[in-house]
Amino acid sequence: MKSSSLAFLLSIFLLAGLAGASAADDFPGAAPVILGNASVRRDLGLSKSQCGQLDQIRSQYKETARSVTARHPETLTEKKAANSALAQVNRQFNAKAIAVLTAAQAQRLDQIGHQTLGGWMLLIPRIQMALQLSGKQISAIEAIRKQGEQFVSGVNADFEAGTLGLQDRLETLRCWRINESKKFLRVLTPAQKKTLSASQGSDFKPA
Repeated sequence: MKSSSLAFLLSIFLLAGLAGASAADDFPGAAPVILGNASVRRDLGLSKSQCGQLDQIRSQYKETARSVTARHPETLTEKKAANSALAQVNRQFNAKAIAVLTAAQAQRLDQIGHQTLGGWMLLIPRIQMALQLSGKQISAIEAIRKQGEQFVSGVNADFEAGTLGLQDRLETLRCWRINESKKFLRVLTPAQKKTLSASQGSDFKPA
């Protein structure tokens, strides 16, 4: 799997804000965007009709999401409100996009998410339930998430202040995402890691 393609897919799977203010969403990312990726569409075997429907949903999603992000929130309260609003938009359009898929395609999309996100999947409640995580493990995962949220806020603040360049910011966040995934996975027992790995299905190969 090409690292650049993997990085791109990781970015769009995280678009819904798993690294931000909420870990409550059941689907890890903006499904309308993910389902617009050619490699994902090819892997799922989407029909022309499905692609047409998803193109319309993605267009509507982008327009709606843009209306939220265009407000340029500045204070912490405004940023949290924007994140909450964007999460709501994601939930709404994720449901529309996934409804276009067959049950088998939806399951495969979930497997692609497992392969791409790695430890980030542990932020999803249904995954936590499937792995039968203990309260202590869930608390540890939440602590890692909150620490990461503070780190990302600091990186973004440096970028906005002009003390960190765009490429340095992207590289810093890329390394952080990879390391954060490893931290999440260290919370699991060997048996839980095996169960999580078994849920990935056949290898996904982005172009």
